[in-house]
Amino acid sequence: MLKPLRLRTMRLSIVMLLVAGLSEGQAKDEGNEIHMYDLTHEDLADTKVEDNNSGLTKSATTVNQSCEPPIYSVLMELGALRERLSATVRALEETNKKLEASEKNLFALNKTVTELSKVDQGQSKVAFSVAQPLDGTIGPVNVLHPLVYKHVLSNVGGHYNQHTGYFTAPVRGVFYFTFTSFCWGGSEECGGSLYHNGNHKVSWYGRSPNHSLSASNSAILLLQVGDKVNVHLWRNMKISDNGNSYSTFSGFLISHL
Repeated sequence: MLKPLRLRTMRLSIVMLLVAGLSEGQAKDEGNEIHMYDLTHEDLADTKVEDNNSGLTKSATTVNQSCEPPIYSVLMELGALRERLSATVRALEETNKKLEASEKNLFALNKTVTELSKVDQGQSKVAFSVAQPLDGTIGPVNVLHPLVYKHVLSNVGGHYNQHTGYFTAPVRGVFYFTFTSFCWGGSEECGGSLYHNGNHKVSWYGRSPNHSLSASNSAILLLQVGDKVNVHLWRNMKISDNGNSYSTFSGFLISHL
């Protein structure tokens, strides 16, 4: 009787243990399901938030992209700006060239004005005109005779010497000289020359047994400061006048150098 009772008791214990195990396992499974359900719900909520945030980010990105100009438009504007800048630089360079040319022209003009101002101030004014004051004839003489024109018509600058008959150049420049002679009819031959520093340059000559005659000549000479110019009567020649100033000697400065 004991054995069957023990066996039955063991069987009952095993059944209870199985029932208890199943109950515990079911309870664990239900706890797990509740926990998983909660996580799934939170996850869904988080997903919705993330989706909302993603939507906001996408919307902000879309707005930013719509506000920003396309890159090719920016490049085109930069290219146009560069062209305008290059054109401005070229225009400034041309303006600088014109200004430099104007400065050179202004410098040359100022130099010319200064030179003209010096001339106006009398620093470079040179001119004279003189004549023989005699009523008669000089010559004939047996030497080359320097003529002294003592009747001074003008002597601008005072560079003609009425006591020696010489003109002395005050500046380096180009000068014009002219001289005339007069001879009574029936006189001997008439002739003379213009001399520069004792060197013959140009001459006049005349001969008329029956009539009076007059002759002249002129020259343009380059003179240095201190050079001397005068007129000489040839040997055995004559020159005449009667106070009417037929025989004259004149000169003036054309341009100083």
